[in-house]
Amino acid sequence: MMSDRLILKGALHEKKRDRMTLATRAQGVITGLKHIIQPASVMPLKDLKTDLALELVTELHRIRHEYLKVSADVDELERELE
Repeated sequence: MMSDRLILKGALHEKKRDRMTLATRAQGVITGLKHIIQPASVMPLKDLKTDLALELVTELHRIRHEYLKVSADVDELERELE
């Protein structure tokens, strides 16, 4: 039978992996936003893809909230393992 400590370590490892995955996804969304927004200084307003930018910002917001939850879980697991 696994010890409680080993179970907590496994859960911590999973949560850290999830947090890294979320950070990677966020970076991809941020890159996508940059590609939409950076040409704004030379692109006419009518040609800006603001609908896509709004979708990406909404996704980034959702990822951030999930990241904060997973980070809180990581902190709690680390405290339990001390």
